[in-house]
Amino acid sequence: MNRMKIVTYNVNGLRPRISQFGSLRKLLDSFDADIICFQETKLSRQEFRADLVQAEGYESFFSCTRTTEKGRTGYSGVATFCRVNSVFSSNEVSLPVSAEEGFTGVLKDFSVSGYKKVEYSPLIEGLEDFSADELLKIDGEGRCIITDHEHFVLFNIYGPRAVADDTERIQFKHNFFNILQKRWESLLHQGRRIFVVGDLNISPFAIDCCDAGPDFEKNKFKSWFRSLLVDNGGAFFDVFREKHPQRREAYTCWPTNSGAEEFNFGTRIDHILGAGPCLHKEETQGHSLVACHVKECDILDQFKRWKPGSTPRHKEQKTRNGKMEGSDHAPVYVSLVDIPNAQQHSTPSLSTRYCPQVYGCQQTLVSMFARRQSAEDSNLSGGSNFISDDGCEHNEVKELQEKATKQCGLVQDDMSQAAEKKNNNALVEWQRIQQLMQTSIPLCKGHKEPCVSRVVKKPGPTLGQRFYACARAEGPASNPEANCGFFKWATAKSKKKR
Repeated sequence: MNRMKIVTYNVNGLRPRISQFGSLRKLLDSFDADIICFQETKLSRQEFRADLVQAEGYESFFSCTRTTEKGRTGYSGVATFCRVNSVFSSNEVSLPVSAEEGFTGVLKDFSVSGYKKVEYSPLIEGLEDFSADELLKIDGEGRCIITDHEHFVLFNIYGPRAVADDTERIQFKHNFFNILQKRWESLLHQGRRIFVVGDLNISPFAIDCCDAGPDFEKNKFKSWFRSLLVDNGGAFFDVFREKHPQRREAYTCWPTNSGAEEFNFGTRIDHILGAGPCLHKEETQGHSLVACHVKECDILDQFKRWKPGSTPRHKEQKTRNGKMEGSDHAPVYVSLVDIPNAQQHSTPSLSTRYCPQVYGCQQTLVSMFARRQSAEDSNLSGGSNFISDDGCEHNEVKELQEKATKQCGLVQDDMSQAAEKKNNNALVEWQRIQQLMQTSIPLCKGHKEPCVSRVVKKPGPTLGQRFYACARAEGPASNPEANCGFFKWATAKSKKKR
């Protein structure tokens, strides 16, 4: 019997997280987990490189957005990394026996190159009313990877976000979760066990949100989430709440630029759900996958951007206007016990080790280094006085190269001095602008402190307009140390457009 640890983490861009930790391997090792599920990788398949998607000791499975819809290219994306000792003839549960991109089944009937439609037949009942194009749109945003680990099926999900006035995205989100639920029900009907992990973009209970109002739980997606749970007649356990039913301020996500972590002003939208029978094959009451095999589930607070003892946001120049390093989410983990070995199997074909973008890039690099080595070997074997193409002997060519190198050095020195002078002039000008801005920046009313300048990024009549706001971190209105809510347009012109 084995112990296992599964981690889910919205990385808010895989590239910056790799840069933050130094390498993909170091990032993965920091969790000390058997299966690591990332959301919001923000990678397209065209951007795949070995150092971004592969790490020694891990097998990886990706789903990337392939939509061309404006504002959604290079967006979303999920990846599941499995720590293994062997990828062939293995009995490790962490190595999946099969893997699937998406959950509607439509991508199975599309060719790998360009995802051109070949043939489509519904994978599960209840999808007859959806066309192949509609299902492709659901799976086309790179929001799901399914890995089958023999004893359980793991769904790595990045749920869509939909604001209140965006009817199109609300319908998309409804279709997404409706079809996803049908897939879960189909598997449970077959007697399979399921774990669902990821950023579902839903905080189900008022206890899961820092500023929940009286109508908070009336939202239809929150109601849908709660309907899945065993307490409400569903099949799933909210694993975190099973272990910590009354824990407050247990948040996993905070606003990106408001510094809300300082006051833990966030929401719990990153979840681990479990459903199905236990592996003991007991049918008696109290036996289930979660009750018998989940030892612990918790939030990995050490990965939060805000650390206890850090300088308050409004006192740190680097964070007053800029982003803090790290994701705006915290990882969540579940530890499992009494998991038997799997039958002998090898890594699925969806593994990135078989991805042509990665494999082709590796072959190109190998060929390039091989040609370079061959050229170097040829030069060495030719002796010190070989004849060059223009008839000069090697020594003459060497002298010309030395002269050219010296001349190049003089040019570079001149360029460096010119660049340094230009940089100094720019620095003086920037300091002058900063001083001018400092004298014109208003003070917030709550703390009488200089505000920060921001720009409207939301589409609308004020897009691109500059405004001033309180520099302190977002927090409860009852906390006088938190953001006071001060707001002022930078110009009267902006105020009129409002």
